[in-house]
Amino acid sequence: MSFQKRWLPILLGGLFVVAMVWASVALSMPEVLFPETTAILCGAWIQPRQAWNVSRPRMLALMGAGAVFGLGANLLLPWMPLAARATLGYAFCALAMNVAGADMTPMLSAAILPMLLGTDSFVYPIVVVSLVVLVELGQVALERVGLREPIEYHPFRPPWRQVLRSWGRKLAVFMLIACPAYAASAPFLAVPPLLVAYTELTRPDFSLRLRPWRAWAALAIAAVIGCAGRDAVEILELPSPLVVAVAYACLVLAWDGLRTWLPPAGAVVLLAFLVPWQGPWLYAVEVAAGGAVWVAAAIAFFPGLRPSMLANATGAARDAASHAGSDATLDAAVAQEAQGA
Repeated sequence: MSFQKRWLPILLGGLFVVAMVWASVALSMPEVLFPETTAILCGAWIQPRQAWNVSRPRMLALMGAGAVFGLGANLLLPWMPLAARATLGYAFCALAMNVAGADMTPMLSAAILPMLLGTDSFVYPIVVVSLVVLVELGQVALERVGLREPIEYHPFRPPWRQVLRSWGRKLAVFMLIACPAYAASAPFLAVPPLLVAYTELTRPDFSLRLRPWRAWAALAIAAVIGCAGRDAVEILELPSPLVVAVAYACLVLAWDGLRTWLPPAGAVVLLAFLVPWQGPWLYAVEVAAGGAVWVAAAIAFFPGLRPSMLANATGAARDAASHAGSDATLDAAVAQEAQGA
């Protein structure tokens, strides 16, 4: 994706994020700052084609349901450990997406984030729904002026046996990695954006599986950017909206430099401004370490595209994939190698 061709949606996305942060500060309401908004803006505005196979009504319903579930778990199950509530949240999101026949992995963040932060205000789901509505309205406007392609939603409902096998494995890996992190009071190792990235990377056809180091680098660099920004707010006492504006610009440069516009990385940056500050660089170190674990788990435990396929790709297709780094080109390279085999 070319930065030069997408500069207007990128700029509009940045203005949206800064306005959200400003409103959160002005109203003294941290619930207004929903980190996954940056990821949704990347997938719904910045990328020419929507990153998820979901219609706008389903996107709104799933995000709202995730937010309500996360808040409800806090209010109704306060006695339950975070690891147990998060497991229920992950399972609920898996069920909801399959019932809806749609892919909206940011729903995981909407459900698990309030558990992580201990949110108990009904403002939270209202804010999530409102922000998604605004993003969808902006998406419609961008489509009408030709700055993005119309949504092509195709309901996805595989046999339930296949669903249970696939999501059962995802849930098992989630419990293996996230639950010990939560129990050990190291939640930054399993922050919601990492869970979203992990779940997306488990898709067998997700082309970024061919270059997992780029996925990790996008998440790690985003953590460094977000942590540096939070340190500037806490130590230098700079205004959050200004710092977030600079952080967003750095994120865009990182995305463009890596040629990997991974939406969850946007949420990693913004989440740094919301979680309890525990000193310089702790957030960045834990998220980078957690990102490595989640990316490796997605590649190791789930079938699909693998780096070896790209390494074996030959001729012009491989050269084009290396130069362009686009999903379509990478897929073409792997397809050519598979046909050759």
